[in-house]
Amino acid sequence: MSHRSEIGHPAPDSLHKLHTYYYSSSTSSYEVRTVQLPLPPRSILVRTTHSGICFTDVHAKPSGCGLGHEGIGIVSAVGIGVASGQFKPGDRVGWGWLNSSCGHCTTCVSGYRQYCSDARGFAFSDTEQGAFGDGRIVDAEFAYHIPDGVASEHAAPLMCAGASVYEALDAAGTRSHHRVGVVGLGGLGHMAVLFARAMGCGVTVFSSSMEKSSKKEDVSKLGAHEIVDLKRLQADDDPKMANEFKKVDVLLITANAVPNLEKLLPFLARRATIVLMTIQQDTISIPYMGFVLPGHRLIASTEASRENHLRMLEFADRHHIQPWIETFPMNAGGIDVAFSKLENGEMRYRGVLCRDTAA
Repeated sequence: MSHRSEIGHPAPDSLHKLHTYYYSSSTSSYEVRTVQLPLPPRSILVRTTHSGICFTDVHAKPSGCGLGHEGIGIVSAVGIGVASGQFKPGDRVGWGWLNSSCGHCTTCVSGYRQYCSDARGFAFSDTEQGAFGDGRIVDAEFAYHIPDGVASEHAAPLMCAGASVYEALDAAGTRSHHRVGVVGLGGLGHMAVLFARAMGCGVTVFSSSMEKSSKKEDVSKLGAHEIVDLKRLQADDDPKMANEFKKVDVLLITANAVPNLEKLLPFLARRATIVLMTIQQDTISIPYMGFVLPGHRLIASTEASRENHLRMLEFADRHHIQPWIETFPMNAGGIDVAFSKLENGEMRYRGVLCRDTAA
């Protein structure tokens, strides 16, 4: 027997058909998976309009999960257990990598649920669903209202990359008088420059792709003040090279791999903070005395806390921060082209898949 739904809520036994793209290793192509799922009491159903594409999606492809974790869309149904006024049909919302946590451990209660031992994110929970599709069921506590001043195509990359760099800058205690160094000018790195400049900081970019004719011009347009050629740095044993640049107080490692940190230490101010944001399996090495005597700190930062995710969106709206994006249609062909550009290092600088445009 079917249950009668309350006003604004679907019947508790109703199923919602969702379509999500995943990578098929057998055909080496992007195919659609269809699932029918109920709407849990504390979740919302979002009809996707846009999704960012992130290098984490590249890592996740072989798992066969539903792809995409930088989703933007419109709420179409609200679970009966969602707090009154939290979300309603028609709201524009976004979600990121993190999907769930226990909610009651010391880490969660302190606000840093991304470090909960039971935290689960994209490719590790709800693997049938993703942002590359027509909809997703999202726990209401892990969804975020998008400010009116932020366009959906710009909001999508903020859900992961933007939130992550904002969290990293906050974790390092960044202030307007600090000099921020950004290692790697890619999807994460270019947003780190935008946020640091909006905070009033001077910025130095460390890039290994200086041979690309547009890189120096891009660094200037983004608002950075200096650029260090990482390839020259890694090959040069002259410690005086660092004297050509201003000292860095906060160094964000946003490249796909952590470079030789020994080479970077001479560029740091006293009591500088190095923030590791790179996802890799390799170990890192740091010269002990060169790190300890100046009083440096080494910290890790991943996904943003809920509070910082909300602050990030408000900050991006107030400062008119717009990620540099390339748009693609959200279909098999568009996804294939977007992944190809991303994996070949040709994306400038964040890809966005669009369902509501003919991009």
